[in-house]
Amino acid sequence: MRGVRYIAAMDAIEFVVAGDANRAKATVIEALETRKFKLTWSTDWDAIAERGNKIANALAGAFAQYFKVGLIVRTGPGGQGVIRLDKSSKGYMGGAVGAHRTTKNFDALAADLEATFRAAGVLVQAQQL
Repeated sequence: MRGVRYIAAMDAIEFVVAGDANRAKATVIEALETRKFKLTWSTDWDAIAERGNKIANALAGAFAQYFKVGLIVRTGPGGQGVIRLDKSSKGYMGGAVGAHRTTKNFDALAADLEATFRAAGVLVQAQQL
């Protein structure tokens, strides 16, 4: 598969990776923590990943970026791991600039994770949702 093209803003991306759901979970945890995201797990397979400060974003708007994504890890077809990221914050507290920056950050995170998974040799497929 060639890469996913990020033409229009997306609200979610799904990665199918080699290995089972446990390996997929470990892979995405490492990738997000390396990018300074804090993960809060609601179940063993569902989490919220946050970076930045929500209060500073409310006070300083676009100058203090807060970024939040939903994370779901599942077993997909053939026993492969499926990682889904959903854009959970819209950036509206920062006005139009904050909303645009949040969209750019999500698209950049998706492209960065795709490149990371591809370089590690685990990426089977990436799909915008």
